[in-house]
Amino acid sequence: MRPPRDIPVNLVTGFLGVGKTTAIRNLLRQRPSGEHWAVLVNEFGEIGVDGGLLADTGVALEEIPGGCLCCVSAQLFTVGLNRLIRQRRPDRILIEPTGLGHPAQILRTLTEPPYAGVLDLRATMTLIDARHLASLRHREHPIWRDQIALADILVANKLDLYTEADREALRDYVAQMPAPRPLVVETSNGRVAVEWLSRPRLDRGGALFPEARAFLQAQAAQGHHDHDHDHDHGHHASGAAPGDWVTVDTRGDGYIGRSWWLPVDRELDHASLQRWVRAFSGERLKGLMRTERGWQQLNRVDGDGELEDLPPPSEPIRPRIEAIVPEHRPDLLQAFDAALRGTERRA
Repeated sequence: MRPPRDIPVNLVTGFLGVGKTTAIRNLLRQRPSGEHWAVLVNEFGEIGVDGGLLADTGVALEEIPGGCLCCVSAQLFTVGLNRLIRQRRPDRILIEPTGLGHPAQILRTLTEPPYAGVLDLRATMTLIDARHLASLRHREHPIWRDQIALADILVANKLDLYTEADREALRDYVAQMPAPRPLVVETSNGRVAVEWLSRPRLDRGGALFPEARAFLQAQAAQGHHDHDHDHDHGHHASGAAPGDWVTVDTRGDGYIGRSWWLPVDRELDHASLQRWVRAFSGERLKGLMRTERGWQQLNRVDGDGELEDLPPPSEPIRPRIEAIVPEHRPDLLQAFDAALRGTERRA
C-alpha cells in the first residue's frame, strides 16, 4: 500500500464558545459523496464534549483532551494525527484546536517533516464573535488576537446577535489588519461553505507575524506553556467505576477548567440543572447529560445558552460536563460543583 500524500488539512480555530464544533458539523454535512474525512479535536478540559457532539457524523474521529495542541498535548497530537493518516487514510482532515490554543505551533508542525509532502495545509478558518471586539478581556488576550491574525478565512459567527455597532467594529478591525487580509464572511449558526476549505493559505512572505514569533520563542525558552492538571480521583475516568463521579481540573492562559464524568446509571433533575445552568456566570459551560426528559446538550457562553434536547447517542457514551472560568474565580467552579452533584436523581 502506497503511503498517503498531499492530504488536504484545515484548521478550524477560534476562541472559547464561538461555534467551532457547530461549523465543523455543517462542513461534514457538505462533504462530497464518496470522500472519507477525519476530524481531530482538542479540548482544554479532559473529557471530550466536542468529540461527543461529532460522534454521530460518520467520520473518523480522534480526541486529544487535556490542554492545547501547541504544548501540553503536542506529543498526543502527533500520535493521534499519525493514527488517522495510517489507519483511516482520509481524503481530508479537519483539526479543531481548543479555544485557548495558539495556532502558530500547530501550523509549523503541519508544514515541517515528517508531514511535509504527506499533508497539504489549506486555508485556516478562524471563527470569531464580533461582539467580543467591544470586550477588553478578549481584545487584550494574546491568543484571541493571534488566532485572528493567522486566519485565511475569518468567519464572523452569530451574526443574528450583532448590532450595527458590532458590524461596524468588525469592518474597522479588519481594515486595520496588515495585508494580506483574510476573506471575511458573516454568518449565523456556524453556516460555512465547504468550498472555502479549498482556498489556499495567504502568502505572508514565509514568515509568521511578530506575535506568533514571540510566542514560539517564549515556548522554546520555557519548554512548555503554563498548564497544570489536578485530579481529585485516584484514576482516570476511563478506569473509574461507572457509578463514580470523576473530576479533573486544568489550568492555563488565565483560565481554570473543570471536567466532570458523571455516573452512567443515574439521571439529573432537569429543572434543578436548568436553574443552576442559568445561574452560572463563568466563561464557558458545555456538556452531554441525561435527565428525566432524556439526553440533553449544553452550550453556554458568556451567559447565553441552556439545556437543549439531544437525540440519544447511537453508541453508549458517558455523560460529561466541562466548565471554564477566569483563574481568579475558582469559587464559581466550587459553587457549580456542589450544585451539579445536588441535581442527581436517586432511585
